[in-house]
Amino acid sequence: MSIKQRITIWFGALVASLLLLFSLFIYQTYESYRQSLIRTRLQRRAVAGELYFQNRAEFHRFNYLTLPDQHETIVGPDNKIIYNSSGPDDYKLTAGLLARAREKEVFFSYSARPWNTDKEGVALSFVIDGTRYVSVVTAYDLGGRQASNSLLFILVVGNIVLLVIVAFAGFWFARRSMLPFDQLIKQMNPASVNDFSFRLESTSKADEAAYLANSFNELLGRLQTLANSQEHFVAYASHEIRTPLTVVKGILETSFAYDKALADVRTSMEKALFRLEDAITLTNSLLQLAEVEGLQSVKMREDVNIVDTILDSISYFGEKHPDQQIELTLSDIFTEQSQVIHIIGNSVLLRTVLINILDNASKYSDKKSVKLDVDLDDHEMVIAITDHGMGIPPEQLENIFMPMMRASNVGKVPGFGLGLTIAKKIIDMHRGTLTVNSEPNQTKVFIKIPVRISVG
Repeated sequence: MSIKQRITIWFGALVASLLLLFSLFIYQTYESYRQSLIRTRLQRRAVAGELYFQNRAEFHRFNYLTLPDQHETIVGPDNKIIYNSSGPDDYKLTAGLLARAREKEVFFSYSARPWNTDKEGVALSFVIDGTRYVSVVTAYDLGGRQASNSLLFILVVGNIVLLVIVAFAGFWFARRSMLPFDQLIKQMNPASVNDFSFRLESTSKADEAAYLANSFNELLGRLQTLANSQEHFVAYASHEIRTPLTVVKGILETSFAYDKALADVRTSMEKALFRLEDAITLTNSLLQLAEVEGLQSVKMREDVNIVDTILDSISYFGEKHPDQQIELTLSDIFTEQSQVIHIIGNSVLLRTVLINILDNASKYSDKKSVKLDVDLDDHEMVIAITDHGMGIPPEQLENIFMPMMRASNVGKVPGFGLGLTIAKKIIDMHRGTLTVNSEPNQTKVFIKIPVRISVG
């Protein structure tokens, strides 16, 4: 069921309910008024029964003004009928009714032919010369019933006509309300499903359709960026993996064809192993990136001892590069609060981030001294890693987190452009930020991770 149909149905149901309640209110109000009016008229007829004992001429004159199908009965104290008027006597008096009428007025209704609705009556008592009599008057409210039926007919027909009008008005309203969305749907050509350069154009300016179009266009823009990044990544990765494998194959084929001495064979094998090591390193990096992208949040819920993680990362990196000097500085605030700082995440992944950034700092600064400063800023832990290497060209800073992207000034420094990509994804998983500031002969990498400080 489309949204337009739902709006039409719900709008129609709402208006129909309101019309029905309003019609019931009008009908019940009129019916109450009709009942009150007929009871008052019947009561006046019954009270006039006193004239039967006081002034017979006036009583008979008064009876000329009768109600439709009216019948009057006067009953004495022994329940004997003293007077019966003309008209249909279609109500059977009972001792119970007469007894109740002697105590208070009794209004009643009953079915009688040829009427389709009930006749109504009243029974009340009066005292003449110390004797209590009961006057019973029955009649059919012909005028009131006709007016009630006319009102019911008008309400039913009026409701039907109004519901038809409301249905058309609701459909028109829904169609007009959904028109901006219909225009967006028409633009979504299935043939352009893989064209991320496609953008929606909204004729409205400041409504939900415009907001949806803008959000959709922003999503397409991100998808286009990701698609271009993926295309570049696949092309670069396949080239980088294929190149060392091709070189290894060429070295082995040459060695098999021409190397006769064991020393020459050993030299060729060393060259081949060196190239294979590059391919293995790249493959491991690609696998690590895929693993980080598919990592589930359930693995990110351990309480990380960040001090141990930092020291462990420096120790591991020192074993790998014993000639690289790292200057570690812990601020006084961080040192004081280190025992109550809690980071929810994964220590292995955070260690990977630090090692990747330290490796870049060492590699691109020609193993100059690297500074690692740790500080606490409100509820964020800030790690700043500074090197004095070649720096990154300003126009390329915005692309440094894309896979396989390397600065144009790296020269022959080995690398695959995956370290910062992996680090950025891991920090994002920890709900932190990773930023890079660079200028000639200096690059600073800032890592900010939210922390929880326990009290007491």
